[in-house]
Amino acid sequence: MIRGEAVVVNAKGLHIKPAGAMSRIALKYPCTVYLEVREYQVNAKSVLGILSAQVKCGETIALVCNGVGEEEVLAELLAGVKNGFGFLD
Repeated sequence: MIRGEAVVVNAKGLHIKPAGAMSRIALKYPCTVYLEVREYQVNAKSVLGILSAQVKCGETIALVCNGVGEEEVLAELLAGVKNGFGFLD
């Protein structure tokens, strides 16, 4: 199991477009991927799970990955969070 943290840069937080992008990346790998923010821990493979965490701009999130491909998915997700998944609005 590995864990990484990043600050959300999207002006509107993790709204539908970046949440969808995060989920699509996580779904490419067989390992489990969880998003942690405040008291929430949600499945990062679920768009609704990500949206339910109501992540705001400037919040630090943790991504916890466990299983085959955990290093690759963590690296890809952290890079996505840092660049706003291409949706900085």
